[in-house]
Amino acid sequence: MNRLRLVTLAGNPDREAEVAAVLASHAGTDLLMRCMDRVELLAAMRGGGIDAIVSVGAPEWFDASSAEEAARGNLPVVGVVGDASEADRLGRLGASLLPSDATAEEIVARCLSSEPELPTTRPSSQPSAPDGRLIAVWGPKGAPGRSSLAMELAYEIAAAEDATLLIDGDPFGGDLLQMLGIAEEVPTVVWAASMAAKDELDAARLELDLRRSSARGPVVLPGLPRAELWPDISEFGWRQLLTVARSSFSSTICDSGFSLEGVDAGHVANGAERNRMTRMALAEADRVVAVCRSDPVGIKNFLWAFEDLVRVIDPEKVRIVANRVTRGDERVVGGLIRKHLGKHPVAYVPDDPTAFSTAVREGKTLREISPGGAVPTAMRALCASLGAPVKRRGLMTRLAGSR
Repeated sequence: MNRLRLVTLAGNPDREAEVAAVLASHAGTDLLMRCMDRVELLAAMRGGGIDAIVSVGAPEWFDASSAEEAARGNLPVVGVVGDASEADRLGRLGASLLPSDATAEEIVARCLSSEPELPTTRPSSQPSAPDGRLIAVWGPKGAPGRSSLAMELAYEIAAAEDATLLIDGDPFGGDLLQMLGIAEEVPTVVWAASMAAKDELDAARLELDLRRSSARGPVVLPGLPRAELWPDISEFGWRQLLTVARSSFSSTICDSGFSLEGVDAGHVANGAERNRMTRMALAEADRVVAVCRSDPVGIKNFLWAFEDLVRVIDPEKVRIVANRVTRGDERVVGGLIRKHLGKHPVAYVPDDPTAFSTAVREGKTLREISPGGAVPTAMRALCASLGAPVKRRGLMTRLAGSR
């Protein structure tokens, strides 16, 4: 018979020490860790190899984010409680409850019989009515130009709709802050996801602590300051952040990662793998912009990766954009994509490396430098296919090549 692998949580340290000693000596259990804080618990869950969690008392650091991650990792939580307040708090977090004098046999039996439960919904002042649109921008490996396109799209929408948010949601590290020439330190997605998980994030907080990229640009939520910080964003916190964004802004554009591999690919157990941010953003989005770099290698990568994309989301909400298209090759590129995928690009973004280099050097978008240019024109075509607003451009504005 396999031994039950447990960790304990020290909500009541004195009582936890007693319970831990009993469980450690029980013939059917292996006590792998006594968790004194959230960091230790997350390490135990994300490292795999445990079967259940025993919370002795109700530690304040065991929150809805941790409880949801445990439930989604198929880890039952058994609460050994001594009073009604502990029982109420752990019960709302999905724990199965036992009295403080429960024996080791009773705790083990409850761990084996309990089904993991998600935390119950709590009353919250945090916005939770996702009325705004969420547009996720995705592209395969090989630098298809996903971040540049996400910026241009966000600027085009922001020109017509002030309440626009641009999120850098790449779990491999964000570049939008540098590309936009924002030098000062600004709170990142790590901060925002943590605040959202604690029910402390709303539009006013985002507007206060973040900044617009320019007078007519979107509010920008920067990405990971260092790639290795991706575990600091919990699945619960990221989901809550996307909900707050859609509830607080008319349009949210999320620059996502490229990889769609999940736990079945053998990365990390219990749903804690790196690509969860990308997959969740794509699943939650109203529309997904799939970016294809229009050279032979880029098209090959895109066609292969597109099969993975439509296994994650409904293909009907995908809009394909052919990026870095050589002038005159639009028909060839579009025909090739349509032949293999049955869908044609909704926009063709011309290859203009000199203009993009200038924009990056100046910390601006092409819409700011040349709003009447070919790239902003392609962005307006993309906006139309997404149902997003576009600022009207009169005859004199078009002739002047300015707003």
